[in-house]
Amino acid sequence: MPVPPFRPLPLYAKVIALVLIAGFVVIGIIGILLPVIPGVLFLFLAALMATRVSRRASAAAHASPWFREQLRQWRASSHLSAGHKIKLSLLIVARAFVGTIRAGLGLLRRVTR
Repeated sequence: MPVPPFRPLPLYAKVIALVLIAGFVVIGIIGILLPVIPGVLFLFLAALMATRVSRRASAAAHASPWFREQLRQWRASSHLSAGHKIKLSLLIVARAFVGTIRAGLGLLRRVTR
């Protein structure tokens, strides 16, 4: 699968994206440490946004078969309306949150035995 051409964002969009990336990374690290927040999801979002800001991040992401497949699936959802994308995103976050709570409860049960 060929690498799509990198289209840089305007400066204001890059600044907003960098702030969001930093926030996602912080939340992702907190999520790795605390089992209540889906940390991997936020780290993935940060990496996904980095592919739009940085030519190197885009090239590195397209070099990885797993990440390339995730990007392909992300682009395949471009035909969805904004409302459907929001619903889908909320369902994914809810599923990750429920899985995290389930894992946290399982860990708590093992610790209290």
